[in-house]
Amino acid sequence: MMARAIADSGHEVSSPWVLEPSEQTGTSPLDVFSRDSKGVEKSDAIVADVSAPSTGVGMEVMAAHILRKKVVIVMRRGSVVSRMIAHMEPKELIEFDEDEDLYLSLRRALEGWSRS
Repeated sequence: MMARAIADSGHEVSSPWVLEPSEQTGTSPLDVFSRDSKGVEKSDAIVADVSAPSTGVGMEVMAAHILRKKVVIVMRRGSVVSRMIAHMEPKELIEFDEDEDLYLSLRRALEGWSRS
């Protein structure tokens, strides 16, 4: 749903591997770290679903924030997120109940945004 909203808003998903149901077999932890770090560095923005705890997603969000990238946080309403992400600024926060709500809100947030 997020990938569709990103594409439909005129942007490119720069990390298509996140669309896979699980990490590919045989990918070393070092390769995952390198690939994901480079993905954040090359991107102008990051859209991160923090509905479920994930150290990797948290690290990507922090890297994007430090690199002054646009950060869009999406989370299912009622999810518990770390205080670090909750209080990080600047960020755009999108809370959603249904996937369709997520699609519409994310697309709307990204349609008016372009690199500065």
